[in-house]
Amino acid sequence: MKIGIYKDTFANNRGADIAVKNLAAGLEERGHAVTLFDKSQFAEKIRGDYDALISTGTNEILDLAKVDGLPPIIQQFHTDPRYPFRHWIKRWRRNRAIKAALKKAAVFQILREEHVDTLQKLIGVSKDKIIVIGNWSCFEDCTRAIPEEKIILCPGAINADKNQILLVDTFESVADEFSDWQVHIYGRGKPKDEAALLKRISAQGLSDRILLKGFTDLCEPYAKCAFVAFPSKTEGFGMVILDAAMFKKTSLTICDWIGCGESVSPSDFAEALRRLMSDADYRHRLGERSFEYCKAHYSRKMILDKWEYLLSRMIP
Repeated sequence: MKIGIYKDTFANNRGADIAVKNLAAGLEERGHAVTLFDKSQFAEKIRGDYDALISTGTNEILDLAKVDGLPPIIQQFHTDPRYPFRHWIKRWRRNRAIKAALKKAAVFQILREEHVDTLQKLIGVSKDKIIVIGNWSCFEDCTRAIPEEKIILCPGAINADKNQILLVDTFESVADEFSDWQVHIYGRGKPKDEAALLKRISAQGLSDRILLKGFTDLCEPYAKCAFVAFPSKTEGFGMVILDAAMFKKTSLTICDWIGCGESVSPSDFAEALRRLMSDADYRHRLGERSFEYCKAHYSRKMILDKWEYLLSRMIP
């Protein structure tokens, strides 16, 4: 099958960027002809000889909706479907445009069963046009095992939605109890967001304990950290949670994104952080459970089998 996958930008090689590249490579390995392109290649690639197109977000479907005569479109949601509508809540014209554009999709691929009702209510799509498919980790075959260090890992773009402030403030409240622990934040953000976070860290006297690491290959950080803290308010799947599980590390979150790790309310974040830092047996048990859960629900083979079923259903 000839498949076009459109993502408007590959800006930071995190989260959805990795998931889209994984999907393209996985479908190619199964014999499909895949063309992966971004906005800079849109005019050149959009009229290709495709059996199906995959739109990887709401920006993408807005672009595709402007082009007539396209093959069937599969619309992906890498976040909770409510997020793009809430994000543009004050921009009703664009919100309506997204709803209108989404109606042109032949099928919707979402990440969790809980998103089905949300999507139906938002745009009135029938349930038979929705299929639940997750992602798989690029670290699925990782066998690296090194002694853990007293590091809390927090990957993700630096901004209010990713909620690093909750982690910083919570760590400050327990820092004196755990004087040999550090927090490593991997990711970048707008200069003003990074500056604001650094200012907060400095004001709390934690500049040597909470470190902003920028971008890097996360294999070693996952391998050596004790656990992952991911207090994001908007991330619908949490690739970082799945990646952590592949290293048998648990994640502390404020939403149960994929069914593993420990999920607590923001008011209970400090207590949960303290429990994970103080009880190695507890966090190791959670890490093992996360690994087994993700291996059973988000394996590469399972995800690709679901994609091939979806594609065959669209084009017998």
